[in-house]
Amino acid sequence: MQEILRIVLPIVLVHACVLGIILFIVKKTLINDTAHAISRIKQVEAEVRKREEGIKREIEEHEKEFTRKKTEAEEALEKRRQESEKEVATIREKTMASAKEEGDRIIAGARKNEEKMRLQIEQEMEEKAVDYAGEIFKLVFTEKMSKELNKEFTEELLDALEEIDSASITVNASDVSFTTSHPFDPDQKKRLKTLLDEKFKDDFKVEETVQEDLMAGMILKLGSLEIDGSLVNRFKEAVKEVKKSAHV
Repeated sequence: MQEILRIVLPIVLVHACVLGIILFIVKKTLINDTAHAISRIKQVEAEVRKREEGIKREIEEHEKEFTRKKTEAEEALEKRRQESEKEVATIREKTMASAKEEGDRIIAGARKNEEKMRLQIEQEMEEKAVDYAGEIFKLVFTEKMSKELNKEFTEELLDALEEIDSASITVNASDVSFTTSHPFDPDQKKRLKTLLDEKFKDDFKVEETVQEDLMAGMILKLGSLEIDGSLVNRFKEAVKEVKKSAHV
């Protein structure tokens, strides 16, 4: 037993010494690293504080500069205000001298334009009334009803064209145009061409321009003669008649 202890004990002591040395080295290393980290942190804090102080100084300088410029601007504004008051006083004297003359001129101009403005307002009201009538027409009449109404309007226009004295106007094929609310009914298109050919002794080509806002009917342009047989034109005439009745 003693022999074993004599052999083992030195080995244990050696290991203990080695372990102590390792622990010492590790501890020293940790302490050095910690000290270095703390030193770095303090260095960073010092740099941050330095930057903060620099920023604070810049802010203070900007505030001082702003205050200075603000004061200068207020002084300049006050000076300009005083100058403006003097200028306004001078201008007021001149303006008051010509105010009555200018007022009379404006009143005279307003009276001169009063009738023109009234007529313009009436015209705008008529246009609005026609627009509203068109909207009501679209809401009330179905597409089928609209087509039938268009057919009747076109027939009336053809009847009126048949009554025209061809000797009173001169029409060439190139001077004729047709604007319709709906594409021509084949029979009516044929009747229109026959009427034009017979009355004006020329070969007319009937090609219509469809303009839906006419609502029904069409507009014929025969040289210098224009026949507006559209529903929208009927609305315009109706508005004028209602306006005449209202004036009575």
